Amino acid sequence: MPGITLSREMGSQGDEIALAVAARLNLRLVGRDLINRAARQAGAPEVALAEIDELGLLDVKPSPAAFRLYHKTVSQIIHELAATGDLLLVGRGGQVVLAASPAVLHVRVIAPRDLRIRRVQESAQLPPEVAAARIDASDRARANYLRRHHHTRLDNPRLYDLVLNTRQVSLETAVDLVCQAALGLVPARPRGLAKRETEGTA
Repeated sequence: MPGITLSREMGSQGDEIALAVAARLNLRLVGRDLINRAARQAGAPEVALAEIDELGLLDVKPSPAAFRLYHKTVSQIIHELAATGDLLLVGRGGQVVLAASPAVLHVRVIAPRDLRIRRVQESAQLPPEVAAARIDASDRARANYLRRHHHTRLDNPRLYDLVLNTRQVSLETAVDLVCQAALGLVPARPRGLAKRETEGTA
């Protein structure tokens, strides 16, 4: 079974899609637990707190050296997990780390900001301004992660095989599309990102 990486915006229903796809295709779902595992192996537990704290509430600031070691460890663990197959990796730059793996489908789940605000507001019972602040902070943190560690933009379309906008696509349909794409994936020559596509991007 080919592997899948899934990048998502907060409030896009990406987490729900990942859960449903993993259950249907019998894939190992790996997400934030990878953060803790990598931080432990790198001997930098403070990085785990910083990475999980997308909203910046804890004000944890690991050293650049700790971040570099953590990032190197994350990449190593992702390759180890992908080598065994049957993997659905959520976040952590998997779309870049595994870009050269021909048997991996890279998915991005998005939605309009106003819709994401409504979803977060309803699911967490928050005022709209608080929901909006959470979404904006999450967007910045996720974009910064790709820029800092992989020197590319999170919204670079060349990173993905399938981009789903859940504005009018139902959760069930989105799950169907991801499963169809994964099952129909034909291994080809490695698709590694061209150096010119990642260098010099903000």
